[in-house]
Amino acid sequence: MELPCVVLMLTLGSVTGFQTPSTMTQIFALHAEKSEAFPFLKRPEKLDGKMIGDVGFDPLRLAEVQVDLNYARGAEIKHGRIAMLATVGFIVQEYIHLPGEAYQNPHPLQAPWTVPWAANLQILLLAGCIELATADKTYGDMPWDLGFDPLCFQEGKSKSELDDLALKELTNGRLAMMAFVGMTIQTLLFDKPLLSF
Repeated sequence: MELPCVVLMLTLGSVTGFQTPSTMTQIFALHAEKSEAFPFLKRPEKLDGKMIGDVGFDPLRLAEVQVDLNYARGAEIKHGRIAMLATVGFIVQEYIHLPGEAYQNPHPLQAPWTVPWAANLQILLLAGCIELATADKTYGDMPWDLGFDPLCFQEGKSKSELDDLALKELTNGRLAMMAFVGMTIQTLLFDKPLLSF
């Protein structure tokens, strides 16, 4: 019973041994066209793996309508940074509040509506000023480098180490965006603060 299996394996091995180099190149080219994130889907043409964190994930084909992927990458990094802050804020605001009756609501989605409109306007104006001040850098060639490194993480690092830090920030930002959506849905469904379960 084992002899037919051995003969079959030897036959298949000899058949693949006679493949021409062009056939093998075509096989590798077909494999290279597949998305690393979804191996059963074709990799979008613009997502060629040159950008940090690019694994060919674009199920909605948004890369096809983007003229410049640096703009999309800058937006992704900015949204990731905001989501990382928002996930921490979503939990912290349940326990830490500003003084005053208007700021004591522990519900994360109702709290913005209980504070005075002037406080929300101040936050919106501050966010707008930051956006205007960093727009050129955020949507330029190096969206990570905003000239803000108070803990000197980038000091004395090689390019490969900086690329590794950029990949870590990008993946944590992607995780935070998904986490924030999940936290918001959970709060909307159960109408109570996140940690009160």
